[in-house]
Amino acid sequence: MPHLTTRSAVRTGDGITTLDELAQHLADAARIELSTIPPYLYAAYSIKTSGYSQWAQGASAQRTLIGIAIEEMLHMALVRNVMVATKCETVGGKEFRFYDKDTIPVYPGDMLHRVPPLTLHTQRISTAAVEGFMEVELPESRQQQARKPSDEYHTLGELYEAIGKGIVALSGQIEWGLENTRWQQQYRRGYWNQWGGPPKPLPVVDQGSALDALYIIVEQGEGAPDEQEDSHYQKFTRVRDHVDGIGVVYDDSGKQKYTIDSGEEAVWPVVTDPKATDFTGPVRTLAQLSDAAYCYVLALLDKLYRTPADDEPGPESVRYGLERGFVAAMQGVLSPVAGLLVSTPVGDGKNAGPTFGYYDLGSKPKETLLDLCAQPELMKAFPQLGGGDGVLHQISLLPGFTI
Repeated sequence: MPHLTTRSAVRTGDGITTLDELAQHLADAARIELSTIPPYLYAAYSIKTSGYSQWAQGASAQRTLIGIAIEEMLHMALVRNVMVATKCETVGGKEFRFYDKDTIPVYPGDMLHRVPPLTLHTQRISTAAVEGFMEVELPESRQQQARKPSDEYHTLGELYEAIGKGIVALSGQIEWGLENTRWQQQYRRGYWNQWGGPPKPLPVVDQGSALDALYIIVEQGEGAPDEQEDSHYQKFTRVRDHVDGIGVVYDDSGKQKYTIDSGEEAVWPVVTDPKATDFTGPVRTLAQLSDAAYCYVLALLDKLYRTPADDEPGPESVRYGLERGFVAAMQGVLSPVAGLLVSTPVGDGKNAGPTFGYYDLGSKPKETLLDLCAQPELMKAFPQLGGGDGVLHQISLLPGFTI
């Protein structure tokens, strides 16, 4: 049974006035959180130096970026938990899904409702790229411009403040409580982030826990007065300032040999904003496999929210298998496929990169992944996909489900 909480996350007052408006804001928040994950991961995958010297200062920039991306996945789940608890899952007459053409972002693309406009890219790591990430996570205290209309926001904090106000204003119309909020179908376990902060998935069962969920998102992203860990904004600042660096040093003095702005010695020369259709032959198929793996993860999350957690974790638990499959797909499939793409030249001095696009998985996502990965021309060009612990084997271990 979840713990009932009462801490207020945001200021209250006038704002969102209908449940439909709350549903739209929550859906947009989920899309925004999702839109940040591919740029962060793409920058991390572009770092060539996977080793990290014990003499280097700070932490690994690659680990910092991956840790932040995993925390953004937690934020997606927290927003979805609020949607489930408040029964705000239908937006514009359509049930919200992560695996949906209307949800999956395209790059380059502007952040929803952001003023001034902020365009997101999937691109190699650099000072300019990281400064763009800092703008995504910009603390409200650093934004001095006058407020815009209610559907536009200077910071993510402003957006979540509006959502929090809406939850408080509409709380009398929401059926709270364990028996009404479907807390057993919310994402509440199976989250693991060795490179990120301590917060875990939080079941939303009342107004207090809904506001707590928003508080965690804002605190991890831009920071809060009582924060117990560095915010994403602060972590990105460390990467920009080379405190969290590439990890290769000249000697035990700690002086870095490479930085995020170094050339191909440290960073793969990946293309910017790639799509699978930009490539040809086996590289295109590999990019399609990347898209399919990404979409499998999103479809698995959707399936998870339709599967009650009415049993204890264990090998026979369907729900637990889905939760573990979420982690396994990210680490065992998406990451190694991205690694192959960023190391593959495609001409003009550039390499490919993971494309994070929509892929039609059909009704059986696992079978689609297996068929795509097992194509003879793909296995011939990239034999690393096979083998006893290769991607094809990892896909075979993933949970199967229907859409």
